Amino acid sequence: MRNLTFNERLLIIFKRRECGLTVSQLADQLHMSKSNLSRIENGKIMVSDENEKLLEERFSINFSLGERYLNEYNVVADRIINMLIFYKLFDEYSKDKLECTHNNVLKSVAYPYFMLIRLFVYSVKNIEHKFVGKYLDVFERLTPYLDEKHCRLFYMSKVNFEYFNKNYEDAILLCDFIEENYSHDELLDSYLYHIKAITYGCLGKKIMTLKTLDEAIFYSMKTNNIVRKIALNITKANYKRLRGEYKQALIIDQETIEYSDGHNVHIYDYILNRNIAWTYYLLKDYVSALKYYSIAETYDIDNDLCFMKALCSYRLGLRKQCEEYLLRGRRAKNSGVSFPYLLDWLELMLNKRYSKKAEQKLLYCLRKFKETMHIDSIKNIYILLIDHYSVHQEWDKVSFYEEKLTLLLSDD
Repeated sequence: MRNLTFNERLLIIFKRRECGLTVSQLADQLHMSKSNLSRIENGKIMVSDENEKLLEERFSINFSLGERYLNEYNVVADRIINMLIFYKLFDEYSKDKLECTHNNVLKSVAYPYFMLIRLFVYSVKNIEHKFVGKYLDVFERLTPYLDEKHCRLFYMSKVNFEYFNKNYEDAILLCDFIEENYSHDELLDSYLYHIKAITYGCLGKKIMTLKTLDEAIFYSMKTNNIVRKIALNITKANYKRLRGEYKQALIIDQETIEYSDGHNVHIYDYILNRNIAWTYYLLKDYVSALKYYSIAETYDIDNDLCFMKALCSYRLGLRKQCEEYLLRGRRAKNSGVSFPYLLDWLELMLNKRYSKKAEQKLLYCLRKFKETMHIDSIKNIYILLIDHYSVHQEWDKVSFYEEKLTLLLSDD
């Protein structure tokens, strides 16, 4: 007889919860008393050789492996976290490799920690949604057994899960809980503040979004995370635009392109050029907008980009070019459910300006897709509706959509 080590007990509890078993159900399967199994799990009594063997056979584990694989996997886990935060994970360490680890790891006390790393990766990447939901539940009651580092990974996984399920208030509360209860880790903080910032953005809290983005940028700079800094600056420029600070947004995006070029990072060139084009459009500089949309087009094209090129062409009176991009937009890949309707609207405007049908297209698009549309798209439709009703001198409707636009653009 002997006492199980802490990690052996954690392995048993984890395996039991993974199988969806209560202490009573597992005790019945092993022909043990519930009280004895509970005390074994809690380290209050020694386990007999016979019961140890029963536990090993039930869960296909091997206590004789000791902690060798746990020590080895901790090194691998730190490497995986580092690559994930630095946007390098699946370039250097494939998803298949993450799942198909050494069989002895799966049988050893390293197994719960291995599954926690998978949980964190899959929650960040928003893949294997059912897996994430299941293992969040498995780990939920195991946090008293985990050290600070692994507790933090669990709660950060939960933040991601709540964010991707659009439970934004819950995600913010969890971010606050992590900040209040765990010591700073510059690497993980760069990610935590990033996800917190975009969650604030989804809640429409623009001031808190910008404040938290600056914190994320600070930690990204401290850890020399170039790619994350670029991504954060793109997000920061987006929220400057949402606050109507177009010139500041333009400066940030242009400086970010220079920074990207200087560090030979080009994965965001398409997004950056599109964002600059959109800012010029908002500044009513349609020539410059077309220029940057054309640069973005050299990287990729979808019906959103075609719509914007057609709209800029329409504003400049370039009818043939507008018609060309309307046609290309109908053939391009769909970037969002609303854009086919906006292409219809622009075609109606081109042939019969400010018609009733054009108005109906905008209203239908807004009504059907408002819950899923980006806030920039909603803002643009409000502006188009204000323009439409101004032409028809329907001032009550102009006031109605101006109030909606003001509310949309208001700060916290």
